[in-house]
Amino acid sequence: MFRKVLMCVLMLASSLIVGCGGADKVVGSPDKAILAYSELVTMGESPNMSAAGFSDEDNKNLRNMMIKIFEASFNAIVPLSDKSAEDLANVFYDSSKARIKFQTTLKTDDAERPVVEIKTTPFNMSDNATAYAPNDELIALIGMVGKLKSDGATDEQLKSNPEVQKLAVEVFGKYLKELPLQPEMTCAVVCKKVTGTDGNTHWAPDDVNALMDFITFGKLADK
Repeated sequence: MFRKVLMCVLMLASSLIVGCGGADKVVGSPDKAILAYSELVTMGESPNMSAAGFSDEDNKNLRNMMIKIFEASFNAIVPLSDKSAEDLANVFYDSSKARIKFQTTLKTDDAERPVVEIKTTPFNMSDNATAYAPNDELIALIGMVGKLKSDGATDEQLKSNPEVQKLAVEVFGKYLKELPLQPEMTCAVVCKKVTGTDGNTHWAPDDVNALMDFITFGKLADK
């Protein structure tokens, strides 16, 4: 499930790009652009945003979208208030900042399709069975929500119930903090020219899905 959350954010980030860039002058370097995409999706911000053509407003929109995605993702268990979803997004971002580091270097310098090597400790979503294992807190949350619903509570009432929201943030926050990581790995990312929301030409990952597969699974693109 959580891979879908990150994929949605990365796809939303790439959707902010206007289209294929045609100018000879490219603003920003390929390595900084790939670093920006990777940091934005996992940390919610990046000092390299301008290299990828993202503005502060773009970043704000992405964070708001992340909150909405969190609400939808956990809705099957409990309806989250905007505040709870925002708290969980911040838990994930803060945990990622503390646990994950990205290093990017220009591997192949090419005028049209440069290749960037990215090094990090990817998430290990294949271990999600452990992260999703039932625990006392999750069982308590499900039981609480089930009882309230059986008594006629609506989603809006659950969203405004401080006890429900507090337990939800505790349960899901623990899960987000304990997302397993893999040993350090490297991946080659092919870049392409795109037009950013600033109207300038920038570099972006040619295959967003491949970058996402690496960040979430440590999966390397087929050669």
